[in-house]
Amino acid sequence: MFAPVIAMAFVLFVFLGVGVVDARDCRDETPLPADVKLVPPGPDVSTTAARFAGTWVGAWRENSVDTVCATLVVEELLSTGHARVIYSHGAWEPLRIRQPRFFRATGRIVNDVLHFMLPLPDRPPFAYKFAPDGSLSGTLKGGGNHAVTRAADVSGIGCRTQVARVATPPTASGPRDRLTAAELLASGSTGDGPIHNDYFMPLGPTAPARHSLRGTLAIAAYQGCRGLAAPTPAGTIDFFTQGEHLVPVVRGIVGSPGAVIVSPGRVWSEPGDQGMSRASFPFILVNEFNNGAKNGLATFLFDDTRVSALRFQIVQETMAWERYDYWGQAPMTYTPRTLTDEAAVRARFAEELRRQAPIRPWSALPTAWGPLLDGIDGEVAADDVSASGLVVDGVAYVRGCNTRYGAYPYCREMRHGVFSVTKSLGGAVALLRLAQKYGDAVFDAKIKDYVTVTSSHDGWEHVTFADALNMATGIGELSPQRQPNDPAADENKPRMFAWMAKRSAKEKLDAGFAYPKYPWAHGEVVRYNSVHTFVLAAAMDAYLKRHAGPNAELWDMVVREVLEPIGVFHAPMMHTLETEGSRGIPLLAYGLYPTIDDIAKLTTLLQSDGRHEGRQLLSATKLAEALYRTSVDSGLPLGSSYRAGEARYHLSFWSVPYRTTTGCFFQIPYMSGFGGNLIVLLPNRVSVFRFADAMSYDPERMILAGEAVRPFCTPAVTAAMAAPRVPLTAAELRAEVVGRTFDSDFARLVIDRSGIVSFDSKIDFDIGRWHITDDGQYCRTWNVLDRGRPRCYRLYRDGETFELHPIDRWNVTKLRRIN
Repeated sequence: MFAPVIAMAFVLFVFLGVGVVDARDCRDETPLPADVKLVPPGPDVSTTAARFAGTWVGAWRENSVDTVCATLVVEELLSTGHARVIYSHGAWEPLRIRQPRFFRATGRIVNDVLHFMLPLPDRPPFAYKFAPDGSLSGTLKGGGNHAVTRAADVSGIGCRTQVARVATPPTASGPRDRLTAAELLASGSTGDGPIHNDYFMPLGPTAPARHSLRGTLAIAAYQGCRGLAAPTPAGTIDFFTQGEHLVPVVRGIVGSPGAVIVSPGRVWSEPGDQGMSRASFPFILVNEFNNGAKNGLATFLFDDTRVSALRFQIVQETMAWERYDYWGQAPMTYTPRTLTDEAAVRARFAEELRRQAPIRPWSALPTAWGPLLDGIDGEVAADDVSASGLVVDGVAYVRGCNTRYGAYPYCREMRHGVFSVTKSLGGAVALLRLAQKYGDAVFDAKIKDYVTVTSSHDGWEHVTFADALNMATGIGELSPQRQPNDPAADENKPRMFAWMAKRSAKEKLDAGFAYPKYPWAHGEVVRYNSVHTFVLAAAMDAYLKRHAGPNAELWDMVVREVLEPIGVFHAPMMHTLETEGSRGIPLLAYGLYPTIDDIAKLTTLLQSDGRHEGRQLLSATKLAEALYRTSVDSGLPLGSSYRAGEARYHLSFWSVPYRTTTGCFFQIPYMSGFGGNLIVLLPNRVSVFRFADAMSYDPERMILAGEAVRPFCTPAVTAAMAAPRVPLTAAELRAEVVGRTFDSDFARLVIDRSGIVSFDSKIDFDIGRWHITDDGQYCRTWNVLDRGRPRCYRLYRDGETFELHPIDRWNVTKLRRIN
């Protein structure tokens, strides 16, 4: 569903005073997909449009100077004026573009100009037109000059090989042939590229570590990545060894910008390590503006007084816009010393180990639960899933912790950037805790009574804490009509991106209060906006300070009074960045980095009505309401239809209406974060999670997998089921749908007799191909939308209204035929 994306500035050219260089040969600097297919323009394509067909290559230019290389491939031109295009750019250090990348997009030729937008959060617009000499000149956001000339074909275009990858695992019995002691102790060694993750773990004959480590590791700055050099900031980390564990003292977000979260690893020894001991640990890279996470591994050798260089690689992420491999080897020094509060830190780590949630492999699932379990990842490819699984009675069954180079060896410790899942596990949990401490009336507290509202209107006058958590503040600007409902109108738009770039709490609040108001009152219409969750966070922090004293901090309270009691001792959360060095306000709209262990404990708490070991941590009344267990009509409708009814949103939880085969009806609550991070809380008290960046928000098969564990209900009397509807046949589809134009609430669909289907809305357009199967399914594949997935539907007709029911999903799209 809807969730905040990063405030991403897609920089192709930022004129930084690049010096004069020779004209660039760009043919080997821009990557292209393996399945490029140039389709000659047909006779129904205008001569003017046909000129765009083919491959165009050249550099962006500034003041007659070549900068970054880019290639435009117009794969196919259609008689409708649409075009299937590929845009690819190279790397260019002066502009800090360090990774080459390509995109598929759909273009449209209007007045002899080819227009297209890249499928990125800020939808950067490009335009190309012919120069008098027959070359093409392109602009981005109306500026710049991409001077490209036609290439004979695509065969000479590509990205030269820059790294040697080793994706095959090592032989478990050894001997070690990568990350050897010689490599780690060598001066200036960087490695040839990323390698299989198993090389970061014990190999061959191993034994306990020969040495202990206690002190500070100082890591020197290093540059290295897949494309051009990427600076890695220097820093220090305090570690200690405890048994077989390597433990960082600080477990939160360290450093800004370019922050890191380090988690516990392992120590051991191998016979080929020249008498030294070996260590490895997991980490993630984060930043100050978004909740993306880059999962990495690091390893080094050590003895009682010295360490080797630090070898590291990053080969997985929850960042759909930045899927890159990074690796390198940084110089490192070791200063042995006594650590502050060492005894307490060691005791805390021992308690953390004692209270770990049981985590079992997918193979441990009882076979009696059936084959539906294997559908848990739905339509998402394994490469796009960082981790997925079930939580059953406090036990996590994990399908896998995936990377491009084998399983992530620290699955329990692997942290995930979950984006708007934070609204529930952070924002809702915080408010539910305040309700348990001070009474449920806190939900009715007014925002204006706790933060200084700087709006020029009175829209915030009566907005409550609950309204903000409900996304029903009545504040916004881009969709002032109630119907058709557009709940995500203000999310991921320029004003929100500008808000994300603000650093301090005051700057963020001022930017948030600069939104105008809608023509309805609070509590009436859902308009999802991450800004409002942050306003709520600031108000809750002020509420807590008023009741508990000026030194109280909201997220510290949540950690101390909710998370630590259930065994979550470390919960990194993004905060505002204050110049005076204060704690800042937790964002709560996004910014949480949980582990599977955390998810097992938090979902168990929510499924236990907010009660843990006899102690009520969260308001049971308000939690039941949030999870649609008080009423299936809780919250507000979203305007999106499913086979069993209409989806809703309430107190940060989305819902999917679902009717079991026995006739029981539920609104299934789930949490949703950008990229496809989903956690579903089922009526049978089973929870299902999936952390991914496939841009797919499909909880349906997660629900079915959880239902396979045990039934949602056992009705006393078999419910009367409605007679099944009869879909259109193949012949009826060809007669009633082909060659027709349809409108939905937000877009127009044209199913052309040529086999082309086009989609047009006020913010987007795309083309695809359709066909009808003999058994009456309408199937389409978009060029860009839906990630180009083939998808088939059954169609049902009621007059001039047609309902599209996907075969593999439960959502329903209604179309009105207009010709």
